[in-house]
This record gives sequence, C-alpha cells and structure tokens, in this order.
Amino acid sequence: MEINTLVEKCIKSAIEYGVAAFEVVENSRRTNRLFDKNFKNFKTLKSLGSNGIDELEKLLEHSNDYVKYCSATHLLSVKEAKAKDVLKRLVSKPQIFGFDVEMLIIEWDKGNLKEYLG
Repeated sequence: MEINTLVEKCIKSAIEYGVAAFEVVENSRRTNRLFDKNFKNFKTLKSLGSNGIDELEKLLEHSNDYVKYCSATHLLSVKEAKAKDVLKRLVSKPQIFGFDVEMLIIEWDKGNLKEYLG
C-alpha cells in the first residue's frame, strides 16, 4: 500500500474513532471496532520504519485533535519527548477526552503501555 494512502486511512480512522469514543458515545461495539481499525492503521504506518515515523510526526501538526492524539500515542516509543509535548497540550481538552489523554501519559510513565505501544 502506498504510504500516502495509509496516512489518509490513519487520518480517517482517527477521526472516526475519536468521534465515536469521545463525542457520540452510543455503540460500544462499533467504538471497539473503530479502535481496532485505527490501532492497526497507525501500527502499520509506524512499522514502515523511518518513512512511517516521519509521517506520524507530520500528523502531530494535523488540525484534528484525534489525529494528533493517535499519532502521539504511536510515537511514544520512538519520539517520547515530542509525543508527550503534544499529549500534554491535549490534556486540557474538555471532558473525557482530556482525561483519557492524561491517563495515557500516566500509564506510559508507569511503564504499563511500553510493550503494547512498542
């Protein structure tokens, strides 16, 4: 798959998941499927090595906060300081989204996510 196509899939899946998880919380099965799809897309992009990581870094500047969140999450294991800078800015977002970001940082710092996101 071409890297640009994969980046577009990442953007689309991050937004779909973010809306389902943090805005229109109605159907947990759908949200879980969207999470799985989103995780797979970002993991695939990251697996492309330096080209994929470069694309993830570019997504940290995306206009959509869910895209920034997903990109930063997958960059924690390779660009921790940069990823955490973005995540720390997202903590101030309202309601459950900001709380979720805060918990991600806390659990990452405890070492509980390093294998999962590595």
